[in-house]
Amino acid sequence: MPGEATFDFTGETAIVTGSTSGIGRGIATALADAGANVVVNSRSESDVEETAADLDELGAGTVVGVAADLSDPAGIERLVETAIDRFGTVAILVNNAAVWPEEESMVTADLEDWEFTMAVNVRAQYYASKLVGQHMVEEEIEGSIVNITSQTGDRRTGGRGFYGASKTAVNGLTWRMAHDLAQEGIRMNAISTDVTESRQLRYEAENVAREDPDPEKTGEDVLTEWGEARPLGRLGQPSDIADAVLYLCSDRASYVVGTILRVSGGGNLQ
Repeated sequence: MPGEATFDFTGETAIVTGSTSGIGRGIATALADAGANVVVNSRSESDVEETAADLDELGAGTVVGVAADLSDPAGIERLVETAIDRFGTVAILVNNAAVWPEEESMVTADLEDWEFTMAVNVRAQYYASKLVGQHMVEEEIEGSIVNITSQTGDRRTGGRGFYGASKTAVNGLTWRMAHDLAQEGIRMNAISTDVTESRQLRYEAENVAREDPDPEKTGEDVLTEWGEARPLGRLGQPSDIADAVLYLCSDRASYVVGTILRVSGGGNLQ
């Protein structure tokens, strides 16, 4: 493959929500490896402590963990305040945390599930961006905010009703909030994923395998099939998404604003 890119985020501080496993951990790993200070997050105290300890050994920066439930605005406030108190300034926010409700039909689903999904997948992205954006304006930081969205938010058929609706909302949030932030020199963009290696995707694959007529089929077989069905012929990896985050947060993307970057192996073409 032609060309080779390297990124240096030494001295910068990033918050990555939902970053103790899967895509979020991949993003936090890439930022730490590139020298950034990184604040990792999940709801579990033990998970953030373990992840922070592992990633702290990678680069020149410092990695700390903050346990916070992002369905609660107070948790988001604590996360942002802790990052600022610890490092002084925050130049990067990656809104990755999300939940995948398992409703079979939006007609019969509980209202509480809708509210929880929207709280974590949409409101948390907005509120974290609002708080970090205000901080960037006050400190005159021309920072970068990246929202993680999904091809599900573009598709008009299929299941994943609440999840899909929440990601459609994230797309709209990105376009509209990016306009306001850009006037302050802050760039907001989004990355749209498709089938990417993660704990949740493996969980879905295991469920599909259990329902398959072939008793020998495994979740790994299903993942392989899903990857091979994409035009590039493979499953996405957290590092694929992380590379896109590094680009969007770097000076090489200084004129990229309000864009939804498709990192999907061609899944967006199907």
